[in-house]
Amino acid sequence: MKYYKKRIQHAFNIKAISYDEYSIVQREVGRRIIERLDLLKFKPLNILDLGSGTGYLAELLSSKFPSSSITCLDLAENMLLECREKNSTFNLVVSDIESLPFKPSSFDLIVSSFTLHWCEEVEKIFYDVRKSLCSDGIFMFTTVGPNTLQELQKAYKHIDLEQHINSFTDMHLYGDSLLKCGFDDPVMDSEEITIEYPTFKEVLNSLKKTGANTVIGQEPKYLSKKSYMSLSQAYPKNKDNGHFPVTYEMIYGMSWNRSKTDIDHSQNRVIPIKKI
Repeated sequence: MKYYKKRIQHAFNIKAISYDEYSIVQREVGRRIIERLDLLKFKPLNILDLGSGTGYLAELLSSKFPSSSITCLDLAENMLLECREKNSTFNLVVSDIESLPFKPSSFDLIVSSFTLHWCEEVEKIFYDVRKSLCSDGIFMFTTVGPNTLQELQKAYKHIDLEQHINSFTDMHLYGDSLLKCGFDDPVMDSEEITIEYPTFKEVLNSLKKTGANTVIGQEPKYLSKKSYMSLSQAYPKNKDNGHFPVTYEMIYGMSWNRSKTDIDHSQNRVIPIKKI
C-alpha cells in the first residue's frame, strides 16, 4: 500500500469513534443522495457502498431498500467496526477503493460519498466500478470540488505559501472521466453547503475529528500558538453573528452501465442535472 494511503487509513482508524459526532456535512449529503435515488424507480438487489465510513449512508440505503444486500467497503477497519454496530447484516470488506476485489456484474447499485477526493487513480476506480455493475446498473457518487474549505485556504495565505489543503478536482473532469470509462449519460450537479461554527477551534475540530485534515503528499504539520492565532484572526467571519463559516463545494455524479444494445455512442454527453 502506498505511504499516503497508509496515512489516510491511520487517520480514519483513529477518528472512527468521533466521526459520527462531527460529520455534519457528510450526513446531510447522505440524505441528499437518498433524495436523488427517490427519483429512480428501481429496486437494487445488491448494493455496494464505496468508502462507507461508519455506515451512515449504508443505514439510509438499508431503510430505503430493506430487501437489498448491502456491502460496505472501507480502507479503515475501525470505520467498518462502527458499521457493524449499526447493522450486523452489512457485508464488510476492508480494501482500497483503487483496487476493488469484486467479480464482474456483482452489484445493481454502487454509491460512494466523500471518498473520491482521497484517490489518485479516479479513472481506474470508474473503470472497476463499471465492471462491477450489472447491466443497467447505476453508479452514484459525491465528492468535493475546488471551492471546498475556501475560507481556510484564504486564511492560510496569511501564514505561509505552503499547501495546507488538498487540491480538489473540477466537476466537469469527473463527467469526462465517466464517459472515458464507458459510462452512459453522466448526470453532474454541484452545490455549495456552508456550516457555521461559533469558534475557530470548532472549525478545526470539524476537520480533525473526521480525519479530514490529512494532506496528500505531505507529512502532518502542527500549528504553533502564534500561527494558530494568526490563522484565527485571518479567517473570514460572518459579519452578522461573528461565526466562522466552512464551505463545501459538493459534486454529485450519477451514471448508468447500459447494455451495449441500448447505447447510441454518438449521443454520449455530460448532462447537468438542472436541465433534466
